[in-house]
Amino acid sequence: MANQVESIQQQPLGNELDLAPYVLTAPMAIGYELRQLASNATALAAYFNQGHDMLLTRVLAVDVKAKTFVFDVGGHAPSNDALRRADKILLVAAPDGVKVQFSIAGAQLCQFEGKPAFTAAFPPDLIKLQRREYFRLTTPVAKPYFCRARLADGAELRMDLHDISLGGFGAWLPAGLAGRVEAGQQYEEAWLELGAQGVLKLGFEVRSVREARLNSGTRWFVGCQYLKFTHAVEANLQRVLVQLERERRALVD
Repeated sequence: MANQVESIQQQPLGNELDLAPYVLTAPMAIGYELRQLASNATALAAYFNQGHDMLLTRVLAVDVKAKTFVFDVGGHAPSNDALRRADKILLVAAPDGVKVQFSIAGAQLCQFEGKPAFTAAFPPDLIKLQRREYFRLTTPVAKPYFCRARLADGAELRMDLHDISLGGFGAWLPAGLAGRVEAGQQYEEAWLELGAQGVLKLGFEVRSVREARLNSGTRWFVGCQYLKFTHAVEANLQRVLVQLERERRALVD
């Protein structure tokens, strides 16, 4: 069971994005993308149990003719058993910052080069999102960014940001506010407080609210899309993303 905050690069795409232009349906195209993942040993996050559980894996082999592929088991036996029993599995990767996401209707255990693995049929479609403006970057943990707005009754809403992009942001809902913030709600005035990067005023709409099981317990995660977006805000957000990407690369180089 994945009781941890996953890498933002391997989190599922949010509901706020129009993904239709990025969907591949041709088996040859899907096979090519899967073979690229295999040849580069790209890490994938496999989500199951309605997104509550996750294990890390990678594509091991692809059979384009049979329209099947093989992917690795995880390091946690109970998670492997749970994934084997799942009837829907969402796989997400981000090779070189390009988001790849697809769903399969279950997987079966098999042997690959003498070791246990999973095999599954090709997905009916595969999303390959190359638009960098929607690639979300995690916000600092030591000095968190946050969003401020007002609930309908005038009470202050303050959410710690988890990730940010030019399309929207993801944030943690404070304890006690579950049920008061729902998908579809719009906040015409809000402020993103971005530490040394300053404060941005904009509007946003809540597009998704989901439960996340962490080591510290259960929390609620909200995905939001910007409503009001001036050129000045876009320029400032771009600078924030450049700085976050620079800091991320400094940690991994």
